[in-house]
Amino acid sequence: MTDHSDRPPHTAQRYEVANAVAGASVGVVVQAGRIDGGVQVTTGSVPGAETPRQLPVSGGLFVGRAAELDELGSLLRPPTAGQPRIVLLSGAAATGKTTLAVFWGHRAALHFPDGQLYVDLRGFGPDEPLSPLTVLSGFLRALGRSLAAESGPLEERAATFRTALSGRRVLVVLDNASSTDQVRPLLPGSATCAVVVTSRRKLSGLGVHHAVRTVALGVLGDAESRALLNAAIGERAAVEEESVGRLAAHCAGLPLALRIAAQRVAARPARSIASLVGELDGIGTGLDLFDADDDTRSTLRGVFSWSYRDLPAAVRGAFALLALHPGDTFDLPSATALLGTSGAEAVRLLRRLSDSHLVDDTGGDRFTMHDLLRSYGRELHTAADPPTHAPQTHVHPNPNPQPHPHPLGGLYDYYLSMADRAGRVIMPYRHRFALATGGRPIPVEPPMASRADALRWMDAEWRTLVALCRLDDPVFDVRRWQLAYTLRDYFYLAKHLDGWSESHYLALAGCARIGDRRAEAMTRNNLGRALLEAGRTAEAARQYRLAHDRFAELGDEHGLSDSLANLASLHRRQGAHTEALDLQLRALDVYRRTGATRKVGITLRSMAKTETELGRTADATGHATEATTLFSALGLDLDIAQSAYTLGLARQRGGDEVSATRAYEQAIEFGRRAGSRYEEARALRQLGFLDAAAGRVDAARDRWQASLELFTSLGAPDAGAVAAQLAGLGDGRPGSGDGRPGSGDGRPGSGDGRPGSIGGVLAQQVEDPVVQDPGDLLVPGADGLG
Repeated sequence: MTDHSDRPPHTAQRYEVANAVAGASVGVVVQAGRIDGGVQVTTGSVPGAETPRQLPVSGGLFVGRAAELDELGSLLRPPTAGQPRIVLLSGAAATGKTTLAVFWGHRAALHFPDGQLYVDLRGFGPDEPLSPLTVLSGFLRALGRSLAAESGPLEERAATFRTALSGRRVLVVLDNASSTDQVRPLLPGSATCAVVVTSRRKLSGLGVHHAVRTVALGVLGDAESRALLNAAIGERAAVEEESVGRLAAHCAGLPLALRIAAQRVAARPARSIASLVGELDGIGTGLDLFDADDDTRSTLRGVFSWSYRDLPAAVRGAFALLALHPGDTFDLPSATALLGTSGAEAVRLLRRLSDSHLVDDTGGDRFTMHDLLRSYGRELHTAADPPTHAPQTHVHPNPNPQPHPHPLGGLYDYYLSMADRAGRVIMPYRHRFALATGGRPIPVEPPMASRADALRWMDAEWRTLVALCRLDDPVFDVRRWQLAYTLRDYFYLAKHLDGWSESHYLALAGCARIGDRRAEAMTRNNLGRALLEAGRTAEAARQYRLAHDRFAELGDEHGLSDSLANLASLHRRQGAHTEALDLQLRALDVYRRTGATRKVGITLRSMAKTETELGRTADATGHATEATTLFSALGLDLDIAQSAYTLGLARQRGGDEVSATRAYEQAIEFGRRAGSRYEEARALRQLGFLDAAAGRVDAARDRWQASLELFTSLGAPDAGAVAAQLAGLGDGRPGSGDGRPGSGDGRPGSGDGRPGSIGGVLAQQVEDPVVQDPGDLLVPGADGLG
């Protein structure tokens, strides 16, 4: 709200203006006295981006919690402090915090038309908690801010997240939080948003700077527990009321335990509830991972054991193995690989586990497991099959023991094989090598016939693939660096820079342990690219130089050329164009001699960019034309689009407007063929510069408007510069910059000498910034190789 107390007193007396907005729902309201020029109004949403609806499927039976639902209802009341409304659901494990939050979220979804964001922060359980950086990356992508999702440190991403939610009515559910520090960066800054946090801790620090309503979630009361069991069991419950009460007491009011117990009773219609309850009396002690003051230990262990012990041996073994899966969710093919069985048998096992509530079917052919059940399953696996693959301190009774297979060996081989297949589809011309999987067959294969199939699979599995890289076991060292290498195909497209760099740093540890210098060199080369994309140029330079030294030691001429091309990319970003061109020429010579056709094209295109910066437009035109011809022979539409764009820049810089126009139109054509909105948008922007310079104002406006819509739909920082150029046309100016490289050519900050800023995040000063959802099939037109 603006304070107008410094206005001259006569202003209020002379003009009486009344404004009123009526109705239950208000959209965009504009108040203005006088407007000169064009006006662009945005609602805060990103055109072309889907509204996020991330709440998990609501569970089945839900009883009680009336008081807690009323407390959550406070999130629907108008804010009073100008801050997001926050409710913290705090309580012990398995008290139903997630179920309550999700149930209420679905019921209140209509009050949050701009979307619902959800994340399981994994604050408690066998796996590492999610970092706020990772969560913000996912949230920003869901909100259409693809580039910002991997740009900058935590503070910058958090600022972009708050900007993206400003003025929007969004519900944010932060489930299973471990600390205030994990939650604070994920809070919106807008009073129009509401937040539900669940945690096993009180998170007292959260209320220091925020207005937080804390709801202590205890166990269900006796009446509520009985009601849940009665609803789940059916008519038999009314016949054995006393036994139902005893069963409720065994479950200690924990909804998870009650659900499992009810399933057990329902699955044994021929037995009395009393006889089933009797089985619980002698079952062991509790889960060791609980705090000492948590009195639910014996209850949970007993109820879990009750459900587990009744299963056939094969199903029990499947439960213990599936608990080892490193992903938050898993699908049938990966479960089949982990279990080492046929697809039909895996379906049977998963169905049986789902019926017993030991595995949850999340929909979309994916499954998950409650973190307490995951911990319980891992305990069972360790007890039944101690990790003899690791170094042992005792003497094995067998004098010639065979190496004990790692329980995740089959799963690792499956994921490595599938990631390699996806990579071959996504980037068919990249160097490949034999995998360390031994050619193990895959019983169930996801579809991988098309580029869209490969991208969908990687979208769903990349987090699990990075989690596999975290398995710090010597048995996986070779497979770990190979997995990181294959992940680079997808990360180069999707710009999940955190996962890209983490997987490669982890792979380096494996390379060092096995002493594989060539693997180390390739890994460092690709790690340097990730760091460069993230704007960490000093560390990128270090990795490139180390890769160069390793390739030189090995006498690997091709690898050495890749590192030279990457160092040239770094020099270009630092403005050292002459040095960059020298390195590119050296790399080009090797690529020509070794017949690496696509790398020849990439290097020629990179040289054309460098030569354009140096004003050597004739050379740039020749090299960009040759690159376009090579890519046309290979049928690589996206590379053609990028080379045509580069050719357009060279011809535009050389003053040949007609040829430049043809090149940009070719870039648009092939960008559309490849499904790249980014390539189409930046070529449209350059055509707008040509129109503006020639005085064709209406044509320039049309070009820039179309470019702006495409850039905005991608969340690209280029959108801000294009919007400024449109505003310049509205003021009668020809738009900022002249379209030449370094002068309004579509890069952040061009035209005014300052870095571009969108959503509070400074745009990275790199060539060909790419904001991409893998569905856009975008490949950066960059000069990095690996």
